[in-house]
Formats: sequence, C-alpha cells, structure tokens
Amino acid sequence: MNYSVVSKNLSSLAILDFPINARPLSIAQQSYRYVIFVVGTLTNLLAAVGIFYSRQLHYPRHVFWVAISLANQFQLLQAILEVISIVGRDPVICQIVVLNAGVFYTIILTFLTLAAFDRYLAIARYEWYKKKVTNKNTIYLLAFGGLVTYVTATSPFWTGFKSIKNCAVNVTHVHCVMIYDLMLGVLCVVLHVMIFVRSREASNQHSNFLQPSIALRFFPAPSTNIISGAEQGVQQPVDQVNPVITRRLDQMTDLDINGTYVNCFSWLDNQKKLNRLEIRAALNMSVNVLPVWLCTFPVTLNAIILYWCIRLEKNCSINFRINPYLNDFFLFHTIYNPLMYMLTSTEFKRALVRIKQKVKCK
Repeated sequence: MNYSVVSKNLSSLAILDFPINARPLSIAQQSYRYVIFVVGTLTNLLAAVGIFYSRQLHYPRHVFWVAISLANQFQLLQAILEVISIVGRDPVICQIVVLNAGVFYTIILTFLTLAAFDRYLAIARYEWYKKKVTNKNTIYLLAFGGLVTYVTATSPFWTGFKSIKNCAVNVTHVHCVMIYDLMLGVLCVVLHVMIFVRSREASNQHSNFLQPSIALRFFPAPSTNIISGAEQGVQQPVDQVNPVITRRLDQMTDLDINGTYVNCFSWLDNQKKLNRLEIRAALNMSVNVLPVWLCTFPVTLNAIILYWCIRLEKNCSINFRINPYLNDFFLFHTIYNPLMYMLTSTEFKRALVRIKQKVKCK
C-alpha cells in the first residue's frame, strides 16, 4: 500500500477507498502465492475427489469437507487474481477482486461454523441427528448458507451503495465484513471447545463403563453316554441341566408370550447411544480447526484496527506494513484445513486405499 497516499487522506473521512494496485507485490510475495495456489489446489482437489468417489465417505461429516475444500479453492483463486490485477493492471480482473474482497473467507468461516454445529449435534443429540440429518439436507444447508453469505457480503455493490468501477476496496465495507467474521470465529471456537469436552466425555463412556461386570456361567447341553449293552444295556445321562437356568428360561418364555419384553442387560438402557466414528470425527475436527482460527484471527483483528486508525486519524504505519504479510500468511489455512483432515481421518485413509486398489484392478 502507498503509505504517503494513506497519510494524506487520513484527514478526510469521506475518502475510505483504497485502490487494489496501490501497493506493489514483490517477486517473493508473487512466488509465495503461486506456490500456495498449486499446493493448495492439489490438496483440496484430493480431498474433494476422494470423498466424491468413495461411497464409504458419503456421510454429512464428510460432505462438509467437500464444501470447505471448494471454498478454499475460491479463496486461492482470489489471491491469484489479485496478483494479476496488480501486476497486469487489468481493470476487469481488478473489479472482480474488489467485488469478492473478503467474501470467500467469510464463506469458509460459515462452513466451518456449520460443520462445528453438525459435530455438536452428532454427539449431544445422536438419535435425533441420525434420523433428521442426511446428505441431501446437508448439501441444501451448505448451498443456502454459501449463497446467503455471498449475497449479503456483496450487497453494497449490487444495491448501488458502492461501485466496483474504481477498482478500490472500501474500508468501511471491509470493516463490517471483518466484524461479522470475528463473531463467526468466536462462535466457532466456542462450539469446538464444547465439542472437545463432549467428545472426551463420550470417549470415556465408551471405553470405561461404570457398571460392575457380569459373570456368565455356561453349562453344557444335555447329552447321553452310550454304553455297550454287554456292560450296562441302558443309556445313562451324564450331565443334568441346571434347574435354576431351566426355571429362568421358563419364566422368560412365559413373559414373552404375554407380550412383555425381558431385558437381561437392562443397565445398557441407561447408556447414551453414540457413534464411535462420529465421536472421532468431532474430536479430530475440533483439534484441527482451532489452530486455523488462531492463525487467521490476526488478519481480522488487524483489519478492524486499520479501520479505526483511519477513522480516528491515528498513525498506524506498523499495521499498514504488516497487513500484506498477514494476508499472505492467512492463505496457508487453505492447505492446512484439508491436509489435516486427510491425515487424521482413518475413514478417508481407508477410502484412498480402496480407490487405489480399484485403479490398479482396472
């Protein structure tokens, strides 16, 4: 960003538009973005294709990662278009960059928040979740959430309040978007903390039952010992059926006939029904997503600080200088998200092995 231009316009609150090409990008920054774009594209593509072509992964908990990977790819494309608009001085691409400034990051946070809420419901209300949440409903929810987020974030342009023709990003618009991102991020962190706590509790319940163990004693079935006629001439039973067991079985038979169900393991009814794969997916997601928010939180916070520096006419040259580097570092999450998903999901690893075997057979 051109800091001399910024300092001259600090006194004018009406001038809050900053041209996209006001700050040059160094060769190192351009190279970094191209590398992130290539690696991120391959990583997100592998995650999306692996889930799409594996029927074992067609569950809502994996559908969310397809949507997150697609949003990550749009974020990477936005970064490359920004490089082209600055280096090539292309007005059309510049207008596209202005229109989508900060939008895809908001969509990513929206998908991450919905995924966190999905994981929480899978643990807190598993029976309801199993009946109501389907792949079709999940896709509809993600499409609706992404569309509403995009339309809302770009509303100043298509309502005529702001224009993209000047190829300038409005600080007030960015500030409003970042405030919304901050609230989404805080909500996402709270959900993942709750998920982590509930996942640990559920894991302990599955691994250690507090009820005393049940000792079962098995008796052999009634049998006869055939003795030769020369020695005995008759058949003598060797084992007798335990009369207690016989009486108990008769009682259970009578109760079943009368329409009353007898549950020998009634203590299991007090246990909360949970799915081990859902618990593991929720725990892995909470561990993987929290570092992402901690890495992207400085970008949101710095953008908010820059807005108030301009509004209050303060000297925030340090924030202006570190802002491009924070934005570049922020792009790393587009690789981290799908990569950690693939590394921590045992279901995805098995699916890749199956896909590899199918390809070899063909």
